[in-house]
Amino acid sequence: MQPRETENINQNMAIVVSVAIILAVGACSAPAPATVSAPATPSAPARTSAAATTSAPTASPSPSPAPAAYSDPPSFVPSFLRCSASELKTPFVGADVFVITVFGLDNGKCHYAAKVVDKTGVALQIGVGIDCIVPKELITEDLLGHLFGYDKAPGREKTFAEQNKIETDYCKK
Repeated sequence: MQPRETENINQNMAIVVSVAIILAVGACSAPAPATVSAPATPSAPARTSAAATTSAPTASPSPSPAPAAYSDPPSFVPSFLRCSASELKTPFVGADVFVITVFGLDNGKCHYAAKVVDKTGVALQIGVGIDCIVPKELITEDLLGHLFGYDKAPGREKTFAEQNKIETDYCKK
C-alpha cells in the first residue's frame, strides 16, 4: 500500500470516529453542529451509479410522504429508531457525503440503506454501501453507531460482533 493511500485511509477513519463520537454524545445531549471539517482527498475512489448500489423501497399502494431530512446524526437518531421515512446527509471527506436513508417499515422490518456519495450524488465504492431489511426489534442506537464505526473502538468488541452479525444476516452490499 502506498503511503498516500495509508494517509487517506487514516483520514477517513478519523472522520468516521469523529462522526461516531458526535452521534454518541449527541444522543445524550443537545445536537452537535451539522458541519464536520475534513481534509480533502487527493485521489478519487472508484464510482458507480447510485441506482446500481441502492435498492428501491418496497412499493406501497398509496404515495409516501417525503422523508424527513437531517444533516446531523443526533437529530436523526429518533427517526432511525422509529424507522420513520427519513434521510441523514452528513459531510464525509472533502465534498463527499455519508447518506443513510430510512425507507420505513414493511411487514415489521425496517428498510434502510447507507452509502457515501460525491457532491453530484454518485455513490462511491468505499466503506459503507449497504441495503438492509432488519426486524424492527433489532433497530437500536448500537446498530446506527455500527454504521458510523462507533463499535470499532476498544472495549466495544462484543457490540461490534453483534451488529456485524445483523449486517451479515439482513443486509446486502
